[in-house]
Amino acid sequence: MMRRSHRKSRNGCLECKKRHIKCDESRPQCLNCTTVERKCQYSTPWRATERSPSDGSASPQIPSTGPTLVPSPAPDPSGAVFPDLQHLLPPDGPHSSVNMVHMELFHHYMTQQDVYHQMEGSMKDVIVAVALREPYVMLSVLALSAYHLGVVRPPERRAFYRDLAVQLQTDALSLFNSIDLAGFGDSVEKRIPVFIFSCILGFHALCDTMTHRDPRFEEALARYVSYVRLHRGMHTVMRGYWDEVRKTELKVIFDEMVPQWFQIVAEGHECDDIRARIAGAELDDEEERKAMQAAVDLLQWVFDARPIQSRVYVLCAFVAMLSPPLVNMVETLRPEALAILAYYFLAIHYCSDAWNFGGAGRHFLTLIADHLHGGPWYAWVEPPWRKLQESLEAAGREEGEALMARPFETLRPCASDAPRIAAIHLAAMHTNPLLHAQFPTAASLAALEGFLTAYATAQLQDNPSGRGGGGGALIARDRATGEVVAFARWDSPREKEGDSSGIVELEGCRREFLEGYAVRAEEAMGRLWGGREGGCYRLSFVCTDPAYQGQGAGSLLTRRVLELAAEDGLPVYLESTEVAVGMYEKLGFRKVGGFGMKIPGEGGEVVVYREVCMVREPSAVDVAEGER
Repeated sequence: MMRRSHRKSRNGCLECKKRHIKCDESRPQCLNCTTVERKCQYSTPWRATERSPSDGSASPQIPSTGPTLVPSPAPDPSGAVFPDLQHLLPPDGPHSSVNMVHMELFHHYMTQQDVYHQMEGSMKDVIVAVALREPYVMLSVLALSAYHLGVVRPPERRAFYRDLAVQLQTDALSLFNSIDLAGFGDSVEKRIPVFIFSCILGFHALCDTMTHRDPRFEEALARYVSYVRLHRGMHTVMRGYWDEVRKTELKVIFDEMVPQWFQIVAEGHECDDIRARIAGAELDDEEERKAMQAAVDLLQWVFDARPIQSRVYVLCAFVAMLSPPLVNMVETLRPEALAILAYYFLAIHYCSDAWNFGGAGRHFLTLIADHLHGGPWYAWVEPPWRKLQESLEAAGREEGEALMARPFETLRPCASDAPRIAAIHLAAMHTNPLLHAQFPTAASLAALEGFLTAYATAQLQDNPSGRGGGGGALIARDRATGEVVAFARWDSPREKEGDSSGIVELEGCRREFLEGYAVRAEEAMGRLWGGREGGCYRLSFVCTDPAYQGQGAGSLLTRRVLELAAEDGLPVYLESTEVAVGMYEKLGFRKVGGFGMKIPGEGGEVVVYREVCMVREPSAVDVAEGER
């Protein structure tokens, strides 16, 4: 067999060179290594001007003429605070030059007040002054700024900034780990950059933990425990020097910020139940009891605090304020500590508008409640779990009322709507790479549109109500123009999807990607749903005309399906693209798994297409809405 030729990749990763294949040189993980799940390593450092592997775009190609960021000299990194972190670059190796991308990140940090919630005003000035002296602090500031842009920028640019944040933080850690901390002696001044770096690194790790919402309890809490250990790494260096630090430029924290945070007395009652349980619990270690009581008092202050920014400040620093006995309980996942974390995540849920929290509070609290459900410790977490449900139901009512006020009505489709449904399907899925892997040519897409029109027409003619043998279907119609703007399809125990097997016979389709996706989707659902009785609603499509996206039509349809499922007392299951996960989480869905498959991307490169499996259990609000 002839071997396919390729151009050599001079700056490719070591794994691709060993395998004698062309590397696309994407950082921090090249496409080849991602596809075959191999460890990707480079022998040369990455520069911020290289291409982002996720969106195919390139950062501005600015000549690297500025000063280079060089590490502090140190012969031995063995005394580093974070021994588990791996070096990306040798301590004496070259580092990325300052360029316009770095300038963008620095400007963003300086001008946006919510990048780092805790450090504003005079404290931001201190951070900048130290960052200009210590490159590893500057790199961590730029990394945090990049992470923030990876959340707030348009979806097509987020991957670039998130990859950039990972690389900048890795470079910062490489520099930090090259420092000989034992050589600090009794110098307090040398510890100030370490303290600031640890604070920023801890905040970055918290953001990362809140973003990566593992669907399994063990993995999610293990990630959180790793964050706890990382955030508290500062205590290794600062132990015994806190009094001296209060007299340095960091006194702004102790003389200005802390009094501002704690200027009110906690008066609420959200934590009354757990406070009483701690007082009555049989604990052998009195220090543990005191540590738990102190943490609960702090959380009650958070629930009482106004404005909401004060809550966010303390929640971001919560781990650093815990006493060692409680930290040990958290790290070993003691049930008492999990109960305290349940209240902590409830407080985070109340601050879900903060950019670094989002729906994380609901996600983690749900995992803890599910983990303890049915056991003696569930009573400890039942109050915050109940308050979470009340909050979600209240938010659901408000959002539902707002959606009902918009100019769309939901109704069952008829056969004459079939061509419009097919057109919306293709328009809404146009940006999905799987569609183009399955139907790679204009002719095959035209054949697909004809098939979808005929399929919907036949189903709706046989079942004009939209329910029954052809599965469930709803459309959203603009009240003013009468135009169909979105549709939803699902199947359930009494609404089975019709036979669409003929799709694989369409001219020009790639059958292997159609059938490959179907097999993986069914396997994922079988793993998650195989042993559960009663079945579920399976929401297969919610598609909105791109001209109407963002106006609530898709959410309105999804809510209506949730109401129908609640009438039957059944949950709703779906597979979502990663882009749509946030919308479904707002509607109460939670991640329960996922799957992926290799498909051809643009330019013939192999990419990994992924979908997230999500479930929404019926609530009292759904039932009430469905009975109207």
